[in-house]
Amino acid sequence: MDRPVTSKPRGICRYYKTPRGCYAGDDCKFLHGAEEKLTPYDKSKVCRYYIQGHCTRGTRCWFRHELVKDPVDEELKHLDENMCNICMEKPQTYGLLIGCGHVFCLQCIRQWREPQGKSPDMVMSGVIKRCPYCRSPSRFITPSTHFFPHDHPRKQEIIDSYKNSMARVPCKYFVETSASGKPCCPFGLDCFYQHLNPDGTPHVFQYGANHFMKETTTAAWPYAVRVCFRSRSRRSP
Repeated sequence: MDRPVTSKPRGICRYYKTPRGCYAGDDCKFLHGAEEKLTPYDKSKVCRYYIQGHCTRGTRCWFRHELVKDPVDEELKHLDENMCNICMEKPQTYGLLIGCGHVFCLQCIRQWREPQGKSPDMVMSGVIKRCPYCRSPSRFITPSTHFFPHDHPRKQEIIDSYKNSMARVPCKYFVETSASGKPCCPFGLDCFYQHLNPDGTPHVFQYGANHFMKETTTAAWPYAVRVCFRSRSRRSP
């Protein structure tokens, strides 16, 4: 599918074929050719999701994946050269942890945190929900196009943006249990996903994830899900 026009052209530029060329460059809102569909201004648009930290379209995105050059971006260039602490390769997408500043590929850190294929003792210990390098606890992973040190302000911006994005997606546990009239979510107040009542108002749980957990770590989440659904079935008519 061809990229759609996002800025209506004002006609054909009268200067792009002259010896001096078009001085407007990427800011020109006229077409540089009769066969062109996009103006230089349209072509040069930068992906807003990339700027916020993560574009899910990746190489399929219609817009430029570039950051506006400033001292902060120049500072981050060398940070993006850091290798993943698990596979020792340069990440295409980073998995940021809230508890520390170690570098991981999104895929590598997700595999580390995946309970399937690991011993029950390892899962119940909660170690897979900690940084594999320093063992700092992190309840979740944030995908990011760029790496940010633990105390960098942009890291918190990326995390907040990711959580806001997740908040627009309906929670699968809440949706599946809503038919009972007593919706449930094993993460309660701590869930990042959307919980809406039938009238569209936010549903606020009284408790968070620890209320459903046997342990204080999220390693016991399968237990929490069972508790949630057992509770739902008892309340169902």
